[in-house]
Order: sequence, then structure tokens, then C-alpha cells
Amino acid sequence: MSMENLRAVVARHAASANALAALGLALETRLHGTALEDEAAHRIEAVLGCLGISDIVADASAAELLPMLASIKVELLSGSKLLSAPSASAETMEANLRQALGDVSTGFPALLKRSIAPQLAGLQERLEAPGAAFLDIGVGVGALSIWMLWEWPELWAVGIDPAPDAIAQAHANVRAAGFADRIALRIGFGQEIALEEMFDLAFVPSAFIPEAHVRAIVPRCLAALKPGGWLLLAMVNPGPDALGEALASFRTAMWGGTIFEKGAAQALVERCGYADTRLLPGPAGAPVAFVAGRKPS
Repeated sequence: MSMENLRAVVARHAASANALAALGLALETRLHGTALEDEAAHRIEAVLGCLGISDIVADASAAELLPMLASIKVELLSGSKLLSAPSASAETMEANLRQALGDVSTGFPALLKRSIAPQLAGLQERLEAPGAAFLDIGVGVGALSIWMLWEWPELWAVGIDPAPDAIAQAHANVRAAGFADRIALRIGFGQEIALEEMFDLAFVPSAFIPEAHVRAIVPRCLAALKPGGWLLLAMVNPGPDALGEALASFRTAMWGGTIFEKGAAQALVERCGYADTRLLPGPAGAPVAFVAGRKPS
């Protein structure tokens, strides 16, 4: 089995887990009156519609739904327990989730070097040059910045995130990697970065950032980039069918991130004054795509 096959297997079963999570939340709402935000409720209903079970969930009795909800919880919680230390506290579980979300990004620098940077004029040379700089919006636990520096030895980075717990974890990870003098970490929102013309590449993971913030971050990054520097706006790739699109939207809504309609992300980047904008696919089977834009020289 090739790595592409393995990625496809992971993506397929991750979609199944997300479908179970959406169904579980729907059953929880029916049984216990759990309050959901309108956006979340809308996205869950879209998933149920694609699965063809909306009417069944709406019409079933509590006695019928309760064991189904319990079965979903057993599957999802058992998996989480198996991948955690036996005595892990809720706080540790939360830290483990943050780390796992960060570690998902560790394959991106190799992808960037192999297939994305060669498509973006001058980016490879910029990242290899002494004094090259990377802006990591929503830095989380610092995993992406660490792996970027391993891939490009001349690079230094600034990472910003509004979650103090994530930044504390990032500091520990950065120290362990030996990069405390090359990665600066800040607590705050991406649009609060006040540095001007400092960076060769800015990365914005929109699936984890509310839309109002993304719309403020994209123009702020333009000011923070050096002339000729590049923005990469990462977003959830909805996949080839209605169910894939519904699950991608559900997952993004649960993360509190931005759900772009087709073409909207690239249109935003263009309106903010970037040049050479384009849509770039992620790796085969991965639920991510990128919009790239260059700051005019």
C-alpha cells in the first residue's frame, strides 16, 4: 500500500467518525434538549439529509434513540480512551486533542516544499534565504512552525494564537525542539499582528478561525508580508459529493471556523489586493485545499 492509499483510508474512516459525531449530536438534542447554535444545527441537519435519515431521527421514540446514542458514544469515547493514557484527566485529554490537531499539520512543510512552493514564484528561494520569516496565524501548539524550521534551516517564525493554554503548550514544544531563539510566540488574534513587511510566507488555517476574524486577518497579512511574499489560506476541501460537503461543513462549524462557498476564499484574497491568486489542492484524500496570493512587489 502506498502512502496515498493510506491517506485515503484515513480520510474515509475519518469521514465515518464525523458522520457518527453529527448523528450523536442530533440524537443528544432529541433526547435531552441540548442547545445547539443555529449554524451547528443547520450543518447537522444537512448531514442527516445526505444520509437519508432525517425523518427517522425526527419520528423515532426516546426508547429507540437512547441505545443508538449510547452505541455512538461507546465507539467514539472508547477510541479516545484507547489513544490516551489510562489515568488521563479531562485537562490532559484536552491537551492531547490540541497536540493531535497541531500534529496534523506536520506533514504540510514537506508538501509545501515538494509541490506547492514550486508553483508560487520565488517562494522556495525566499524560504531558503538567510533571514527568511514565516507568520503562523493560529499557531496552536507550535507543531507547524517547528516542522517548517526543520524543513528550512534559515527560517524563523512568529506564531500567534488567542488560547493561552495552546501557547503554553507551544512554548514547551518549541523549547523541546531547540527553537526557542527562532520561534516567537504571542497570545492574541491574527489581525492584531502589527509587524509590517516582515514575512515571506503567512499561513492562515481558516477552518479553525471565525469568518469575521479571517476577513480581518487576510488584509493584515498583506501588510505583514514583504513585497513578493505569499499568503496561504488553508480551508476545508468539501470533497466530491454532497455527503462529503455536508461533513466538511459540520466539522468546520464544530471547530468554530469559516465555511467558504465555492470561489469565496479566492475572491476574498483578490479583493484584499493580492496578486497571482490561485486555488491549490491538498494531498490526495486529505480534506484540505489552499488559496494562495502574492503581495505585489
